Amino acid sequence: MEPGQLEALVATYGPDTWRIYDHLDVSLDPTGPDELFDIAADLIRPGDVVLDAGCRDASHLIELCRRHEINGIGVDPAPAHVEGATVAVTAAGLTSRVTLHQAMLEEAPVASGSVDLVWCRDVLEQVADLPSVLRGAARVLRPGGAMVVFTVVDNGLTDADRELLTHHRGVVTANLDPARLMAAYAAAGLLLEETIEIGTRWREYAEERTRPVSRKLLQLARLRRQRAQLTTTYGADALAHVEANLHWELWQFLGLTLPVVHVLWRERYPD
Repeated sequence: MEPGQLEALVATYGPDTWRIYDHLDVSLDPTGPDELFDIAADLIRPGDVVLDAGCRDASHLIELCRRHEINGIGVDPAPAHVEGATVAVTAAGLTSRVTLHQAMLEEAPVASGSVDLVWCRDVLEQVADLPSVLRGAARVLRPGGAMVVFTVVDNGLTDADRELLTHHRGVVTANLDPARLMAAYAAAGLLLEETIEIGTRWREYAEERTRPVSRKLLQLARLRRQRAQLTTTYGADALAHVEANLHWELWQFLGLTLPVVHVLWRERYPD
């Protein structure tokens, strides 16, 4: 046995090691995604107009209307999303307060300077033309209006990770570049006031309740064991997308990508 190896083995299986594991079994009571509503609350006043960019099923916009005396605008380019949002808004009894548009944000029929807050969650990492979307957000905001963005940025992905991510059909890899994102904000006339690092909090919150990442790790293991069969059945492109997607939350847990909230203000119209 090499010198020091016995001491290392004793330490490895000693009581301090197991105390650390016991310590790590205790929840840190992480906040969940509703934290974003709390962040936005400080920026909303009664009577404001809030635009949800990429509103999907309008669940966030409906919740904002329930929490605040506001009027809402939902914008989403996907017909299925707008159809679902229409049903949800009607069911919530909010048709008099919420307007929905099937459009890209930069093309939406919303008057310039008519919006007090733009809510933008899980969108910027998915848009093909990041500068245009941010210019669209800046256009509809009144001077002094705010924008709340939740997105994910690259925090140490390897070249192999980035190559895998290029196969994710819902993510534009370049938009995870923090420098590119900051430059696009500035070019649109949006001033960054605050960056709130969410880190692993929301993922811990979900994992402690329903264990979605544990399930995805199992799915990833099964995918790798059946790669040839699945490729034959579904095609290489579809399988590569699923493999990349199964890494999405895992990378966040490992700190290789970083979920963040950006609070921005609209000061001027772009030249």
